Amino acid sequence: MRKMLEKAITFVIAKGAEHWNTIWAVMLAVFGGGVAFLMDVKNGNRQWDWSAFTLSIISSGFFGLITYTVFSELFGWSPSMSAAGCAIVGHLGAEKVKQLLTDFFTKKLS
Repeated sequence: MRKMLEKAITFVIAKGAEHWNTIWAVMLAVFGGGVAFLMDVKNGNRQWDWSAFTLSIISSGFFGLITYTVFSELFGWSPSMSAAGCAIVGHLGAEKVKQLLTDFFTKKLS
């Protein structure tokens, strides 16, 4: 049983190391989303709510992952530049990113 656990831990560490750049980028996006939410609370634009905060950082992480994939795979950016883009998108937040994408595609399709 112990050998199986050691094998599983080794596998998880190896996979984590293999995808460290992606993990780091998503963590930056989550941090950016959390900071943006807390700044909105501090400025009085939003009330504090645990569920809204959790949703904000989860959506920032999701958009960060998508951003990292697009920047690194489609545009060929370096991992550090892609991670910086993730942090910016995470800080923008889901609503602002949604509005930017809606505006972009509306202009392209009309």
